[in-house]
Amino acid sequence: MVAGVAVGIALPLAWGWLRNVDWIPFHGIAEAIMGAQFAAAAILRPVVLGLTGGAIVLVWAVRQPRLTISNSAIEIERRGQKRVIRREQVAGAYLEGSKLIIDSTEGRRLFDEEVEGAKKQAGPAFTAHGYPWESR
Repeated sequence: MVAGVAVGIALPLAWGWLRNVDWIPFHGIAEAIMGAQFAAAAILRPVVLGLTGGAIVLVWAVRQPRLTISNSAIEIERRGQKRVIRREQVAGAYLEGSKLIIDSTEGRRLFDEEVEGAKKQAGPAFTAHGYPWESR
């Protein structure tokens, strides 16, 4: 949201340089929006772009998987669907870049996705419940 507000504030300054550039997509629409001479436009642009940024963050947050780790299983929930990985299936868990990887005892990957906050919280959460955590 902050980035959207910042863009909304900086946009009129940038438009001064970009006004004469014809290759910008939707140049006519942009010219009409940026050419608005009423005082509310100075407030409306940052508000609209801030709300757009907030909507993007909300969509991103809804798509993130949520892990619940217990002594008996790892529950993965995303978009209303739940998946359970039983403790006896887990051979190891570790971070690979920003992805959390959970490997099975058969050598398959049971989970291989980015999880927000994994770098700080995953290791302590897995080890607190006795799962094998492989710090890399």
